[in-house]
Amino acid sequence: MDSPFNTERRRGDDPGRTGPSHAITDHLITMVNGRTFTVATDHGELVGAATGTIFEDLRLLSHLTIRIAPGGERERLAIHTPTPFHTVVVTRPTSGGEHELFVHRQWIGRGVRHDIEVHNTHSSDVISRSVTIAVDTDFAHLFDVKSAADGSPVPGAQSILTWSGDAGELHHSDDSAKRVAIHATSAPDVIDVEHKKLTWDVTVPPRASTTLSLTFEPVWDHAAAGLLYPLGTRPPDASPAHRLSNWERDAPHLITDDTRLAVAFDRCLADLASLRIFDPAHPNDVVVAAGAPWFMTLFGRDSLITSYMVLPWLPELALGVLHALADLQGTEVRPESEEEPGKIIHELRRHSGHQAFADRDRYYGTVDATPLFVMVAEEAHRWGHLAHDELRRLWPSIRSALGWITGRLESDPHGLLSYRRSTPSGLANQGWKDSWDGVNFADGSLPDGPIALVEAQGYAYAALRAGAHLATQIAEPGLDATDLVTQAATLQERFEDAFWMPEADSYAVGVTSDRRRIDSVTTNPGHAIWSGICDVDRADRYLDRIIDDDLWTGWGLRTLSPTGRAYNPLSYHNGSVWPHDTAIVTAGAQRLGRSDVVEQLIDGALDCAERFDGRPPELFAGVDRSLLDTPVSYPASCSPQAWSSASILLHIRSALGLRPPEPLGTTPRADASVAQRRTVDSMSGLRVGEIRYRLDSDPTTGRVTIAREADDRPPRPFGR
Repeated sequence: MDSPFNTERRRGDDPGRTGPSHAITDHLITMVNGRTFTVATDHGELVGAATGTIFEDLRLLSHLTIRIAPGGERERLAIHTPTPFHTVVVTRPTSGGEHELFVHRQWIGRGVRHDIEVHNTHSSDVISRSVTIAVDTDFAHLFDVKSAADGSPVPGAQSILTWSGDAGELHHSDDSAKRVAIHATSAPDVIDVEHKKLTWDVTVPPRASTTLSLTFEPVWDHAAAGLLYPLGTRPPDASPAHRLSNWERDAPHLITDDTRLAVAFDRCLADLASLRIFDPAHPNDVVVAAGAPWFMTLFGRDSLITSYMVLPWLPELALGVLHALADLQGTEVRPESEEEPGKIIHELRRHSGHQAFADRDRYYGTVDATPLFVMVAEEAHRWGHLAHDELRRLWPSIRSALGWITGRLESDPHGLLSYRRSTPSGLANQGWKDSWDGVNFADGSLPDGPIALVEAQGYAYAALRAGAHLATQIAEPGLDATDLVTQAATLQERFEDAFWMPEADSYAVGVTSDRRRIDSVTTNPGHAIWSGICDVDRADRYLDRIIDDDLWTGWGLRTLSPTGRAYNPLSYHNGSVWPHDTAIVTAGAQRLGRSDVVEQLIDGALDCAERFDGRPPELFAGVDRSLLDTPVSYPASCSPQAWSSASILLHIRSALGLRPPEPLGTTPRADASVAQRRTVDSMSGLRVGEIRYRLDSDPTTGRVTIAREADDRPPRPFGR
């Protein structure tokens, strides 16, 4: 079949727009609950191309307004977001109606529920009001929503409203397999089918209130989604509330004098909770979506890196991601989707309705997800979360992934891990900088494939060594651990010979099939340092360079040096700053004991997070701090975004020099020489298997001590 992933709809093919866009701004509300998300105005309404409620990649509501008559404009008094999937907006009439308050509550989860409350706050008289709700949908694909710039029309369908009693539907005009089921607490008094308006006449006794509720449930391909907040139920009793409560109970607890870190830490945990997705076929397994609003699905690379970043504290994400990706692992050669045996998926998208992950469309165009899969599996084992039985269950997928890596190395003329798309509709670049121009020479020209990326060699090196370690644990007779270590050493030699650029004090971002170095100076080598493949002296030279004004902006690291002709601080991958990228380079510096680099990068990252109210976005402009003392948002950047939010926990890990226990069963370790700044006073909830540990930092020396927590510790919230 044809690939379901058109090039313009892929995450990586963002051309680096600098023009107008309907990006989420401070004037819009974002709610996220797994595969459902809403972007609404600051009154909680849906108006214009930028807003909507989307489920499974299709917009189920493109328009929703509430008018209460008599009365004119409403003044917003408060916005409250008790959870990532629940918003409360309080308004009152701007003239007259001094006795009235209007409260609009909405909860999202496989659809959306709206409660509209009219409060007669202190009048001794009964008040009568008409509540009119106008609704519409276009069933547009979320990437069509994203592509519509500056309010231009979104490609979509016309909807038809039908109504009977207290229920109705919005039908797709041309596709009977798509509709939105609507239920209300009572039948409307006036039904305007043509303009899709429903009106209820309500009376409110003195010092009382009246509530009108509606739900909107997507029915894709004749399958109802299964509302999480149906009428007649209490939202606090719904499964998202219970899941959030459990998450808060088990989450780590931080004490710090650094208010920047305190706010970012709380925001990180709340965002990761909202980005979780539960597979209908395996409801106990949880994975993390890449980011809202545009990438609310499982991405191999993003989900693996995110779960690695948070693994010492939130191991359930890594376990869920590993099992989900194992289920989706390639089993055959299919050029149209770039599937290959052993290969880990790049992106999972909807196919029909609320299906199990295994039934959805898959695209495998990534070179790095497969080695990252092995790396995360080993890290989970080192932290005691892949016990022997669990490791054995996952072992066939790990072995298959290793087979894909070694097969690719053996088939490459230079013994490197390279990629080349198999169809014109595939991603041209298949590392993390996967935009069409994300890999380029210093003169701005673009290389032809196959391309071997610097960080992909590091990931392959780490995966081979991780596979060797796991093979000894599983006692696998058909896989020689010594041979894997030898292959890793050979790859390391080839890597140094192929990538090092002594004149630039940097590794090349990539190498072409004719051994030509792609000579741009980028952040990618920092990932290779994190993997452990780099020569220590060369890695030090590279770190010395990047913390100068070349890549360092004061907020984070530019993805591309201004010495490159393709440099543009407002591009997607060629000069912008990605917080997760900076955090990985920081972890690489920590690996080498470069506390000077660690401190500088973490300090800038926390300053940046503070400017974004504790939530680092997917990316922002690489404008130097000396020129403008505020980070500049990138149009259409995801926020929240999984690995950006998770970068806060990786920064904590780097600041503490935190490492898994060696051997398993002993206490985790912290490198006192790195933890010189008083970033963390104490932190509980470090998990090694079923055991929880607490870290404490000495305020004078910065030395970190780690001790087992008491078994009867009380549940703790996120907070400070």
